[in-house]
Amino acid sequence: MLKHIKLLCCISLGIAMAGCYKDKGNYDYIDINEVSITSDSSAVVVLQQDTLRINVQLKQSMPDAAGLTYEWVFYAANGTPQERRQLGTGKNLTAMISEKPGNYNLDYFVTDKKTGVSFQKRFSISVESAFGEGWMVLEENGGTTDIGLVTRGKKIFKNIYSTSNKGQKLPAGARDISIIQYRGQEIYILSPADMVQVDYVDFTKIKRFDQFFYDAPAPKPEGNYLLGGSDKVMYNNGLVYTASTVLPPPYTFGLPLIGAGEGPYYMEPYPIYSVSEGKFFYDRISQRFFRAGPYDIELSPCPQFDPAADAYNMNNIGKKLLYAEHNVTDMHNLLFKNNNNDSLFIYVLDAGIPNPAVAKYDVTGLPGLLGADHYRMSKTLTYLYYSNGNKVYKLDILAQTSTLLYTFPAGTQVADMKMYFNWKDFDDADNDRLIGIATNEAGHGKLYYFPLAVTGNFEGNTYRTVFDGFGKINGIAYKSGN
Repeated sequence: MLKHIKLLCCISLGIAMAGCYKDKGNYDYIDINEVSITSDSSAVVVLQQDTLRINVQLKQSMPDAAGLTYEWVFYAANGTPQERRQLGTGKNLTAMISEKPGNYNLDYFVTDKKTGVSFQKRFSISVESAFGEGWMVLEENGGTTDIGLVTRGKKIFKNIYSTSNKGQKLPAGARDISIIQYRGQEIYILSPADMVQVDYVDFTKIKRFDQFFYDAPAPKPEGNYLLGGSDKVMYNNGLVYTASTVLPPPYTFGLPLIGAGEGPYYMEPYPIYSVSEGKFFYDRISQRFFRAGPYDIELSPCPQFDPAADAYNMNNIGKKLLYAEHNVTDMHNLLFKNNNNDSLFIYVLDAGIPNPAVAKYDVTGLPGLLGADHYRMSKTLTYLYYSNGNKVYKLDILAQTSTLLYTFPAGTQVADMKMYFNWKDFDDADNDRLIGIATNEAGHGKLYYFPLAVTGNFEGNTYRTVFDGFGKINGIAYKSGN
């Protein structure tokens, strides 16, 4: 019996081996074209809104006349790649990157047309912000306004806002850039009938005017500031709205400050404040100052005039306020014009002491000052820089003298002047010692850098750098690093 079992096992094993040998002989193997993909690097860094360029080298084991197809697919590295974008269909890649800063995957597919077999290589792409630091430029072309940026590396990016917001342009007449440095960087663009906040990294739109209020008034934004380190202040159509940053965000404006019981007010949109004494406001209607503490909801009169201690009566100025800006410590310099439009005065207000009215100067008759159109206060010396048409002057407030610093070509109009300060680097040698001046001349805009000498004059009596090729410039501001 055992012999029979052994015999059956041997026969079965022989049949199985014969079947395998026969099956092996039935397969017919076909060689395919294998493609190997190499490149200089699989990890690439690119700036946002810059061009990503990748060149590859391909080797084929069996090239065919049918050729190859190519596809480059881009998507976020974190999470499920729900949003995938085809960047190109050529062998090498040249593509504009508009995605937000972050880490991305880029899959490169090469497909053999004859066999349909695909080969893949993955690239790791790091998109960095191109807009971390530089001069922002509000540029108008064809009736629409957008944002340009001149980087520290002197590269110019154009149409940043529309590129980051699916082609949408800024509100009509956008004229001013307001930057608040508070727990990060906040950027606001003001126009006659709107104000938008944009992301400081990629300039995507965050809010429009009505979203800053519990109950939004008719929009006429005139100024947006952080005062005293804790209060956000919005000037809109002469009214003053405040929001305390002591409370958790979002910081939303409520009702305007209540007047001091003497009728309606219209406050000029200039920030005058100190941490110790609060905020000061100048009323266009009554031509006098009012004040408010950090948590006040009502305006109050200023201290009663004391001839022995005060240089002027803050409750009875009787002049038009043309400009006001912080100088040093809590000092503010204010330029007034009398109601006959023929005399000019500088009033000095120290917002950090109980009797703020510390000095006044008659600056009537100084060249170009009566018809000046832009002003900028020094942050280190008692100098006020101002422009009139194509000329830029320095007003020495204490000496009550004026010096012509620079004359642009005939027909040039100064569009804006801003002092440079880099909040990311307090040791930057140009901090408070360089003025950016934007001009419109011969139908196009320019941006100039003027470094300041220790005398307050322009170094070498000229500019350091100029950037051309802009449309009509409406405003500029320096954006510090993130």
